[in-house]
Amino acid sequence: MISVTGSDAGEFLQGQLTQDIELVGKQGCLPAAWCNPKGRVIIVMRIIRVDGGYGLVMPASLADSACERFKMFRFRADVELEVSGSDWAHLVFKGEMEITDLEPLELRPEQEVNASRKALGLTAINIGIEEACVELFGLEADFKNAGIDTNDHADFQFLSAARIRAGIPEITGNYTEKYTPHMLNLDLIGAISFDKGCYTGQEVVARTQNLGSSKRRLMRYRAASTLTSGDKLSDGERDVGEVLNVVGSDLLAVTPVDIHNRTLVSDGVEVTPANLPYL
Repeated sequence: MISVTGSDAGEFLQGQLTQDIELVGKQGCLPAAWCNPKGRVIIVMRIIRVDGGYGLVMPASLADSACERFKMFRFRADVELEVSGSDWAHLVFKGEMEITDLEPLELRPEQEVNASRKALGLTAINIGIEEACVELFGLEADFKNAGIDTNDHADFQFLSAARIRAGIPEITGNYTEKYTPHMLNLDLIGAISFDKGCYTGQEVVARTQNLGSSKRRLMRYRAASTLTSGDKLSDGERDVGEVLNVVGSDLLAVTPVDIHNRTLVSDGVEVTPANLPYL
């Protein structure tokens, strides 16, 4: 998590991210993206409310570089940015039995993608639709006060698979600044506000929305055998995409919309389309 605090924190993020920061203040947690001026997604993240400002939850591999890049745009604004340390924890509650334990703490979200609850200084987010999966964020001290052992609940492979089945992409490595928000279905999971003011990349995002279509979009597939991120997908004649996120047989890839109902191939392995909960 990158903590963003200071009297200008909200205004600063409003000019950088695709999400409406005022809505985050009301709902406590929402997905968002940070784009470059060409409208390409640098990072997909979640914005949560923290004491004195906001927290940007993102893949740890991108946090340090993102923090330094954000600092380039604050100019004279009263904004402090800092990557969280060992006092910050991220847990995964899976299955009905574990998630039921969150009810007495008022931390069990509704059963829908991106539903969230905030209590005791902790933020809970529902990921799963096909299976029960809740992410929990917060400070070690708050987990301790809530009676939750941060040495447990660390099945992050399960979390990654649940995100794939929910159609929530994760951008790392070679995929940063490669896709537009619409290509990643961020408009379909509530990560873009089309009513807020200007932000970096907004013209490109708004133009795509106004045209009413994106020729390439995120699609979920199931592979007949194990693939890896970066593997090419073809329709038999040409490469049409590559694996973005994968866990086991489940994967996400950005492919042409007009062939989303077709079986694709990756080095002889058949890849069949699977349902997304928001389509």
